[in-house]
Amino acid sequence: MLKNYLRISLRNIFKFKFFSIINILGLAIGMAVCLLMLMYVINEISFEQFHQKKDNIYRVALKEISGQKTTKYAGSMPALAPALNDRVPEVEIAIRIRPDYNGVLTNRTNEKIKEQNLFFADPGIFDIFSFKLLQGDKKTALSAPYSIVLSQSQALKYFGNSNPLGLTILHENHPVKVTGIIEDVPATTHFKPEFLVSYSTIEASGKSFQQPWQTWGDDFTYILIKDNIDINSLTQKMENLLTENTEEWFASRMDVALQPLTGIHWDTETRGDIGRKGNILYIYIFLSAAIFVLIIACFNFMNLSTARYLDRKKEVSIRKVIGAGRRQLVKQFLIESFVITMFAIFLGVVLFELLHTVLYAYLDAEIVFNTIHFKYLSAIVIGMIFCVGLFAGGYPALFLSKFKPIDIMKNGKTGSIEKLSFRKIFVVTQFAISIILILGTLIINQQLDFMKNSDLGFEKEDVLLINFPFGNDAVKQKYEVLRDELLVNPNITSVSGAYTVPGINSRMNIGVSKSGSSAGNSINMQASPADFGLVNIQALPADFGLVNMQALPADYGYVSAMGLKLIEGRDFSQNFSLDDRESVILNQNAVKALELQNPIGTKLKIPNKDKKDVTVIGIIKDFHVQSLHNKINPLLIYINSDMFLLSALKIKPQSEKETVAYAKKTWAKILPGMEFNYKYLRDSYNNLYLTEEKTGRLLSIFTGLALLV
Repeated sequence: MLKNYLRISLRNIFKFKFFSIINILGLAIGMAVCLLMLMYVINEISFEQFHQKKDNIYRVALKEISGQKTTKYAGSMPALAPALNDRVPEVEIAIRIRPDYNGVLTNRTNEKIKEQNLFFADPGIFDIFSFKLLQGDKKTALSAPYSIVLSQSQALKYFGNSNPLGLTILHENHPVKVTGIIEDVPATTHFKPEFLVSYSTIEASGKSFQQPWQTWGDDFTYILIKDNIDINSLTQKMENLLTENTEEWFASRMDVALQPLTGIHWDTETRGDIGRKGNILYIYIFLSAAIFVLIIACFNFMNLSTARYLDRKKEVSIRKVIGAGRRQLVKQFLIESFVITMFAIFLGVVLFELLHTVLYAYLDAEIVFNTIHFKYLSAIVIGMIFCVGLFAGGYPALFLSKFKPIDIMKNGKTGSIEKLSFRKIFVVTQFAISIILILGTLIINQQLDFMKNSDLGFEKEDVLLINFPFGNDAVKQKYEVLRDELLVNPNITSVSGAYTVPGINSRMNIGVSKSGSSAGNSINMQASPADFGLVNIQALPADFGLVNMQALPADYGYVSAMGLKLIEGRDFSQNFSLDDRESVILNQNAVKALELQNPIGTKLKIPNKDKKDVTVIGIIKDFHVQSLHNKINPLLIYINSDMFLLSALKIKPQSEKETVAYAKKTWAKILPGMEFNYKYLRDSYNNLYLTEEKTGRLLSIFTGLALLV
């Protein structure tokens, strides 16, 4: 009987080719979208799941409390992990890792290679994380100074087919011994090391901090806790450690925050973090789009099937007259539905294979299909076959099998079924979903247009940014020569060194007070790895009682290069000999925060100015250093060439090509051998809205697919 049902189903599919093609294509597109979206969602929610002890692994973050504002930092003090191992019994083991963002290795041909995923780590890293050690002893691999563990792919890259165990490689011109090889770490983790250098190497090379309790931001502390531990009690014990080992002003402003390992991927608020972050907005959009498009495709299948009932009612009547029961007819139509679904899912999988690489690359999602992913994919495909087959084919089967032969033979009508009330519901639902998608697309695109074209308080067009290699003294020494040489070009109207510009996620907080205040002086700095690859800077929290504001070390030409609007006072000028040491510029929010009635000429106390008072010489209009998602913070600009991480060049319109060529030539002449990296301010700032831009484009694509179906 089943064979006969299949034969009839195939005969009807090929007999009504146009109808079948429309149904199969509609379902295939819906299924392909579902596969694309669901596999992305599965990949995102599987972050950190391969770690066997994931439920007991936490990262120790720090929260800085300044008035009503709380800022959380991923980095902690290098002294914390050893103290946790010695003093807190609830912690089974605590380790430190420190990213080496400027780590350079030398291969066998003496080529220096800057590696991205290089970390210093304590030996206990293999007791916490489930990194599979293919060669070496996990207890001793990172115990001795100048030891390194490589990933499998990096071992092949540096040593070829040779066994690297026991061989040496140069790290920052120091020979380090290969003591282990780990299996390549899956992409579904925020911490994906390819090189692990023993943490004791830092101490052996003389680069450890003299005050490990007073310094934070460079090290990340991970702990493995015992079962059934009260997190609140554990957090309190860690805060007690801060109180015991740090000064009172530090402990009064800093709290400990324990982050579950599985939650780090979704945490976009913690500063100075590592690894790619997930976007929960994508998850909601993808799930919604997958459901909406598949529902539209299924409703489309139902409508097309019921629309053809006039072609099938005579067939149904004759079969009923010769003895066919309704159950047999339902089976027949359901099998036809499943056959069409099988064709559609096959085509949907083909479309998935063609599109998934492009889509996931666009979303910056590294998805490597392993055994687990294929299991999920197979389960989704099988689930779609049954769910879509029953859902999309159930109503047409019941509808077509309900015809009364006597009504059809008399007048060709099917009684009350002619009303087709369910078909009307399906059509209305399809249009409603389409309207929702269209409105969502329009709203997101309008919002994105607003954010990009609003008055930001600065000019983002025609500004060229040149990256300075971090920590390179030669750049600092020759900066003024480079600046003056660049200004020779008539296409360059202004040049300024700077610590940050809008769009670069680097930020320094500073404690500021009015002269005469009893508040002390200190500084708090934090620079997140940014578009140019910036690193965490040693951080010292600001004293209690100071006004916490953003500090921006810059040069004389910063205000003009950024197109900032000076609303009171004057700009920095080389005609005033003390401007580089004793003058600052505030934004409007800083004036409000300090409660200054007549700000020009006011004396302030700020750190790293030899504890001398500085004078406010200008007030600028508030401008957005970060995106419009963030409020504008109080800001202080001062001159400090030691903190320059880049140079901003204001250039004449339509002169980009020749200006870049001139800047590159000048750079090579003054700083030979150093890599020339540049980008435009508009691109840097627009990158802050990549999430919204990608969301808008994706929603437009999904809306188009829904309308096509």
